[in-house]
Amino acid sequence: MLNDKTGIEEVIAVIEFTIDDLKQIFVLLFKNKLLIAIVTAAGFFAGMLFTARYSEAYEYNATVTLSVVFGQNLGQITGNTVISGYTDIVTSNLVGEYAAALLADEGLTGEQIQRMVSVSTGSSSFILRITARNASPRIAILVANAVAESFVAQVSIITGSNTIQVLDPARSAETIYLGGSRSIRLFAPVGAFIFVCLLLIIVELSLGKVRSVKQCIVDDGELLAVIPKVKRVRRQQS
Repeated sequence: MLNDKTGIEEVIAVIEFTIDDLKQIFVLLFKNKLLIAIVTAAGFFAGMLFTARYSEAYEYNATVTLSVVFGQNLGQITGNTVISGYTDIVTSNLVGEYAAALLADEGLTGEQIQRMVSVSTGSSSFILRITARNASPRIAILVANAVAESFVAQVSIITGSNTIQVLDPARSAETIYLGGSRSIRLFAPVGAFIFVCLLLIIVELSLGKVRSVKQCIVDDGELLAVIPKVKRVRRQQS
């Protein structure tokens, strides 16, 4: 029964969840199975239409492996400072612009190349990896190799010696799946199913129906009333 003392108590009474409510929910969902099936199917077809319009999203990584040779020209530099010391050079404007000049036919700017490139170390800090990422595997390979060539040239100018050597140039690109329409095919029908079920449940619970004798008992334990359930009997035709 709803308590009329405050609006808050009324809301709490409305959304109070009991075993009888749980039973009623299962009955409700079963009775509306056709509606649930229709909405779920609609979600499935909506997901299929979406996937037909939008394609999958992929990018490609191409990596060049280089070795770092430490000598007198590098002063006190150690393997632990490779990534911090050389990352700034690899991603610098100077290296980017030089790589763009090497790839003049591709129409790329130094700034675009800088955004494509990242640097990491291998199993040893004496191994440096330059990785370029792009939606085109060919561009990723070209950029990785051009940046590596530019980087080697700039370090040679700075140190006055060949302290960087290319071990493995980029010959292929690794495919990176970024997500896309495949997940929509699953989430659309599942989301539609959950939505229609929750909507039916919320509507049912908000009606405040009396489903048990306990709901007819006031605070002092007095039973207000009991309405018997009457089954309709069909009359036999003579």
